[in-house]
Amino acid sequence: MTLAEIFRNEGKEEGKAEALANTTIRLITKFVAPLAEDIKKQIYEQEISTLEIIIDHIDELETIEDVKQYLK
Repeated sequence: MTLAEIFRNEGKEEGKAEALANTTIRLITKFVAPLAEDIKKQIYEQEISTLEIIIDHIDELETIEDVKQYLK
């Protein structure tokens, strides 16, 4: 794998993570409650797998405290 391919793949992963973070924030805002900026920042710092878990369980989240349990 060339250096260019490595950078391209890293860019794709970063783009996917950012898109999932945006989706996670929108879903939490819509179904749970508006988020403070510090929580939004934490969401952007999460791994893709964590974001996918939050999205998969959005219907089970009732409070911001429930959301915080998923954040590392």
